[in-house]
Amino acid sequence: MRKNKFLVLFCVILSFMMVLCGITGALSSVSIQPSLQQSAKTTVQETTAGATHTVYSKEPLLIEEGSANVISLTEEEEKNLIKWTSSNEKIAAVDSGGRVDALKKGKATVTAVFADNSRSEYKVTVTDAEKSEYDGFSTCIIANTEVLEENKKSNANKNLYYIKVNRQENCVTVYTYDKNGSYSVPVRAMVCSCGENNGTITGDFDIYFKNEWHALYQNVYGHYVSGILGDYLFHSVPYYTTKPDELEVEEFNKLGTSASLGCVRMACADVKWIYENCAYNTEVTIYDDDSAGPLGKPPTIKITDKKCGWDPTDDNVNNPYYNKKPKIKGAADCTVKQGDSFYPLGGISAVDTCLNDITDKIKVTGNVVTSREGTYKVTYYVEDAMHRSVKADITVKVTK
Repeated sequence: MRKNKFLVLFCVILSFMMVLCGITGALSSVSIQPSLQQSAKTTVQETTAGATHTVYSKEPLLIEEGSANVISLTEEEEKNLIKWTSSNEKIAAVDSGGRVDALKKGKATVTAVFADNSRSEYKVTVTDAEKSEYDGFSTCIIANTEVLEENKKSNANKNLYYIKVNRQENCVTVYTYDKNGSYSVPVRAMVCSCGENNGTITGDFDIYFKNEWHALYQNVYGHYVSGILGDYLFHSVPYYTTKPDELEVEEFNKLGTSASLGCVRMACADVKWIYENCAYNTEVTIYDDDSAGPLGKPPTIKITDKKCGWDPTDDNVNNPYYNKKPKIKGAADCTVKQGDSFYPLGGISAVDTCLNDITDKIKVTGNVVTSREGTYKVTYYVEDAMHRSVKADITVKVTK
């Protein structure tokens, strides 16, 4: 009995002390967990009206200018959310779903306000957008550009590149040298077509000649040719003539598979890169392996217009593919009634530069909460094999 009286007295005293210290709000917010990807530090601040509220200071967010991130909340936080706000909508705008759009370089604070008088604050820094390393023509994979740039400045008395051709996987990987002078740093991977029935030789060779156009067997021509050994060459997919609009389209669509008589065929952009960047005596190794290489094997792009005789990767300004981009279809503003469902990819499709279907590559950024009235922004983004991209923004309004 005495123990119970003592416990009651202790609770009364503790409650009185908590009121004096102004931390009752913190206790009411214990059940609210920080965002899954963010740790939090709790502080207590006074409002101008004299009331207290709990502020969860989340880890800072870095977002590149022109991009967007969605701040994820826990289920409990989502239920108690009243609104999102931004201290500077011109730098970092936020919608009703916690999507933050980085509009201009600078700093802003994005805040989630909850029904229990607590808040979560996110210090947002908008940084410069990184420039793409791709030119929009090649389907290649690029890596280790910092090492390559340093090697270009070093003026070392050696060739900058070393080329390895995986005959089995139809993939070309280009290396530059490391600090010890060994060609161990992969910088570029490109798709190719080696000879059918192992028609391409294997071994170690050197580039020994170059020619912008060169006659091949069966009265066709290769563009941007670099010699490997004898009649074994790096060259484009064959052309019927030395005109850039006379490509053998069916042969182009075989890239990535064994298709040549023995030479290493490549898309125009890739073989031109070798022609222009890999000097005479650049070492070439042709080998077989189950693994494409350290950077993997790039995708290919297929020509769907059989009447167009241009290589889509050719950077010739007269190329009808020169300014074409992927397309996203079906993206349009819409209104959803509160409680109904919203399907982000419903009726949405995409095609690449050559009109191949790439709907499965669409990426969606946004968070539409149909249980809560508000205005939500959704972005659809897609990039094709040539690293050309397009995005479409829509606004989704949730109303009663």
